[in-house]
Parts: sequence; C-alpha cells; structure tokens
Amino acid sequence: MKKIILMSILIMAFIGFAADNSKAASVVEPQWAEFCPPLYENAVFKPAKPNSKRDMENNYWALRKAKFDKSVMECKVMSKTQSELGMCFSRVANLERNKSNQRKEAKYERNEEINQQIRDGGYWWY
Repeated sequence: MKKIILMSILIMAFIGFAADNSKAASVVEPQWAEFCPPLYENAVFKPAKPNSKRDMENNYWALRKAKFDKSVMECKVMSKTQSELGMCFSRVANLERNKSNQRKEAKYERNEEINQQIRDGGYWWY
C-alpha cells in the first residue's frame, strides 16, 4: 500500500512539474528583429552627420532598441509568475507594433503631402 501511495505522489509531482514546464515554454520573449527593418537590427547610436538621413534613421532605431531591451528586462525582473511574464511581453510587443504602425502612417502622410505639393506646383524644381 505504501508503494502505491509513494508511486502516486511521484506521478502527481511529475505531472505537476511537466505542466509547469509547458507553461514556461508557452511564454515567448519578443525579439527586436520582429519590429525593425533588417538594416537596423543591430543599430548603435552614433553622432549624426549634418543632413544625413541614414544616420538619423539609425539613431532612431538604436534609441528605440535600447528602450525595447529595457522593457523586456523589466518584464523579466518584475514578473513573478509565467502568466505575468507572458502578459508583460505581450504589452511590450503590442507597444512596438503600434509604434511601427504609427511611423509607417506618418511617413505615408508626409509622402502624400509632398506629392500633393508637387502636383499643385508648390516646388520650384518641378
């Protein structure tokens, strides 16, 4: 009888351990590469040359990456359970997606504005 009880306790402990590990495996840490252009995955902040659009773009992505990394680290430190960690990672990912979408929309609107000015004759070189 003692063997059966001991065996059932071991099985229950194993099942509990396996269930706990499956929850841990389901939490996926967001990766920076999901949110930035491939050219700027490893961007590092550096002084921008005057009128250098590429340097300005690089610095934007470098600063944003630093904030992203800080947010992910805060999630890891502050979350006490796997579900909290998953929710925190989800918030960080959603925030980054929203930033990317807003940036795309702003660029589109700027380009449309420039195209409209060109069509209206607002630029002297056209």
